[in-house]
Amino acid sequence: MQLLGGSFVNSPQTPIRRKVARHQNTRLDREEFVQLLRRNIWLILLTVAVSVGGTYYYLSRQAPLYSAQSAMALTNSEVRISQVSTQMEVYDLTRARVETELDRLKSRNFAEDLAKSLDLFDDTTFLPVADDGPALGSVERARAVIDMVQAAYYVERSGESLVITILAEANSPELAAQIANGVVETFVNDSVNRQMETFERSTSYLKQQVDALGEQLTVDQMKLAEFIRENVLDDAELPESLRRERSQTASVLEVMNSRNEGNTAERRRLEANLADVEAQLLERTRSELQLSRMERGIGLLETRYQTLVERLNQLEPQRNQIQPDARQITVAEVPFEPSWPNIPTSLAFAVPAGLILGFILALLRSSMNRQIWNGAQASYASQLPNLGNLPRIPGRGFLWRRHRPIEYLLNNPRSEYREAMRSLLTIWTSQGKDNRAPRVAMITSALPNEGKSTVATSMAAVASLEDQKVILLDFDTQRAGASKIIGDHVQAHSISSLLDGSISVEDAVTEVEDLESLHFIRFNQKDRLTQQFVAEINRKLLPKLISSYDLIVLDTPPVLGVADAARLGALADEALIVVRAGKTPENALRSSIERLEDSGVKLAGTVINDVNQRHFRQMNLGGSYGYY
Repeated sequence: MQLLGGSFVNSPQTPIRRKVARHQNTRLDREEFVQLLRRNIWLILLTVAVSVGGTYYYLSRQAPLYSAQSAMALTNSEVRISQVSTQMEVYDLTRARVETELDRLKSRNFAEDLAKSLDLFDDTTFLPVADDGPALGSVERARAVIDMVQAAYYVERSGESLVITILAEANSPELAAQIANGVVETFVNDSVNRQMETFERSTSYLKQQVDALGEQLTVDQMKLAEFIRENVLDDAELPESLRRERSQTASVLEVMNSRNEGNTAERRRLEANLADVEAQLLERTRSELQLSRMERGIGLLETRYQTLVERLNQLEPQRNQIQPDARQITVAEVPFEPSWPNIPTSLAFAVPAGLILGFILALLRSSMNRQIWNGAQASYASQLPNLGNLPRIPGRGFLWRRHRPIEYLLNNPRSEYREAMRSLLTIWTSQGKDNRAPRVAMITSALPNEGKSTVATSMAAVASLEDQKVILLDFDTQRAGASKIIGDHVQAHSISSLLDGSISVEDAVTEVEDLESLHFIRFNQKDRLTQQFVAEINRKLLPKLISSYDLIVLDTPPVLGVADAARLGALADEALIVVRAGKTPENALRSSIERLEDSGVKLAGTVINDVNQRHFRQMNLGGSYGYY
């Protein structure tokens, strides 16, 4: 190893770390789905509890609504009075007519008729009178009542069926049934009333026409009789007597002409008499013609009068034949239970809704949570291989205290933790078969409290149990995590005393209890790991250790805490970065790797630590005899 430009490197040429394909599976497989549920189970359960509790709180404070349903069937045909013949005629019911009736049922005019029939305008239970609200009998209150009535019922038709269903809702069960039945009754009564109004208008019109024609006929007959009297048209012999008289007078005048009787008084009288008779006959002819016209007019009036009388006589008996446009086929009954709020059903829907919302929140939390949970995430963030997944050491005793790693490894030779450490050691040592036999491993982490001292101690202990001679150097002068794990009784030594020969390596080494092949050196926390110190350790102390031990494990401070880890990396063949499952952020891991790379440290990979043992088997984190 040599010093170049103030930084230490392991060889004249900085090794290039193996790249891991930057690929992240965006699909959520079964294993990740289970992990997602396990990590966010309390969030999901809390979301469900809040959804159910909020739903119950909201519904318990809602005024109950009762629903009632009625139905009516429209008639297949419609009876109407023809405006041409003034007769009742039957017409087939058309689709447009049905749609018109549906619109009428939804109109404000119909709602007003319904409110009048149920006497809701003055019903203070239906619409209470508020201090700042409209007063009884006011136009504003009438509008408010109509609005409430319109909102209290719904009408619907299924397909081309002639059955119309009415669903009414009210805060009183009796009122809900009254509204549902009242819609049908009001519609039926309105249809009958409309037909009766049309019938009454038609009969009234016919009666007026009959009365007017009868009066006119009477007047014309009186005029005819008076005309007959005035013109003596009732004397049928008068024309014949006048013609005889004219003939006689004409004969006398002819005789007088034959006798050449001159202008005598008799002749003049006869001529005057003949002229008078001629005038009477002419007037008689005129009067007869006028009488004929008057008789024809009276005959026409009599025909019209008779026709209207016949129509009236035919229409009046049909009053009893008026049928409503619909008939009620379902009578709404008074409901016993409110339809809203339906607390059991709503809570039943609130549970899956809460689960879905909780799962969505879990996905959002997972997408926003940049902590590393598994090896795939660690490899993606670091672009380094993940060498192992270490399960959490289970607790012991009533207070569920943690085991000491070495004690747990010795007492549980077939535990998942020990097998995972063996797997880690095997994978790491098999990576560089061409390297020299002694291996110097640096164990570090990005941040404190990620378990690097536990991993370093456990790795050294497992290697010693594999018949290797191992020494563990606690360079974490800030916290001395490995020293606390092995025991606080271990004496700390100054690095400078080892370098200047004041104390030998053999005197500084402490044997770990129950592990003869595991030695340990604790350094003084007051020592400052300067670059010069690290260079001296590399030149003087490390060769002695390499010649005496098969494996040297360096427990260093966190990378992002102090600069010691980057400097001590020059002593190691490879560095392992400990990542605590669910705690280490991705950006912290990337930053620590960049810092170590800039210092020329060769990185072997990551180690996922403190994996929840309940997830152990599902994540395939290591082998155990218990699996066989």
